[in-house]
Amino acid sequence: MRSFIVKRTGKMLIRNPFVWLRRILHRRGYGIHSPFAYSLVTQVLYTPGEYYADERLYPCRERLMHPRRTAVHRLMFRLANHWQPTVVSAPAELHPYLHEGCRRAQLQACPEPLVTFDGGQGRMVALVDLQHHREAWRRLKDEPQVTVTFDLYDVGLAICNPKLQHQDYIINW
Repeated sequence: MRSFIVKRTGKMLIRNPFVWLRRILHRRGYGIHSPFAYSLVTQVLYTPGEYYADERLYPCRERLMHPRRTAVHRLMFRLANHWQPTVVSAPAELHPYLHEGCRRAQLQACPEPLVTFDGGQGRMVALVDLQHHREAWRRLKDEPQVTVTFDLYDVGLAICNPKLQHQDYIINW
C-alpha cells in the first residue's frame, strides 16, 4: 500500500490514501447531524487562526520539535478551552497547554496517554497517540457510559454524557 502526502496547515503529513478517503466524509462537519458533534467539529477541531495563549505557549511548542505532536498539544488546549472542565487528568507535558485553556481547572498528573476532562457537560476522555493504542481505544468505545466517540486518527475522543445518543464519528483531522 502506497502512502502519499497530505498538506494540512502548512505541515506535510504522510498518510495512507485509503484511510484519508474513508475519513473525508466528515471533514469540517459534513454529514454530521448532531448539534453537539457539529459544534465540536467546527468550533474546536477546525478552528482557524491563532488563540489568545499561542504566544505564551510558543516556547513549549519549540521543545516538541514534531509538527504532529504540536498539533495534538494545541488540540488539547482548544478542548480545555471549549469544555471548561473543573478537573483534568493528563500527562505532565500537556499541563501548560491545559492550564492556558482553562485556568480554573485542577490539573492532576497521569502517566498514561489518556487526558480526562471532567466538567459540567459530563466527561470527555482523549486518548493520545491512537495508532499505538488501538486496543485501549476499542475497550474505551465499548464502555457503557461512552455515548459519542470521535476517531481523529492520532487522537480518540470519547464523550460520556447520558443526554446524547450513541454515535461514532471518524473525522479526517
